[in-house]
Parts: sequence; structure tokens; C-alpha cells
Amino acid sequence: MNNQDAVVLALTVVAAIILPGLANWGFSTLGYPWVGSAVWALGYGLGVVFIWYEWVRPLDITGPEGVSRSEDSGE
Repeated sequence: MNNQDAVVLALTVVAAIILPGLANWGFSTLGYPWVGSAVWALGYGLGVVFIWYEWVRPLDITGPEGVSRSEDSGE
């Protein structure tokens, strides 16, 4: 992992986990717990989508070529 990857990972953690949590705490202490929960859910959800889009989606998760499973193999 190079320095740029580490910075991107740190910023992603801050944006997806820490900021929504702090916003939830802030709105809850101001007397708006539902707004805080909505901001937390939206921020956390968008963070999960971002992580999937940037890191998981580009992965080539396939089995080896040339290996097939016949339907009458008895398994």
C-alpha cells in the first residue's frame, strides 16, 4: 500500500464512519435525534456504496477457466 492509498483509505474512513457519527451526536444533543439518525444512515450508506464502487466492483471474482461442473456429477 503506497502513501496515496493510505490517504484515500483514511479519508474514506473519516467520511463514511466518523463524520456521520459526529453529525448524529450533534443533532441528537441539539434535540433532533431523528435528523441525526437519518444523517448517520445516509452517510454510512453512501460510504458503503462508495467503497463497493471504488474497491469491490473492479475486482475480477471469477473461477478458473476451463473448469466446468457437470449437472450429472452426483454432487
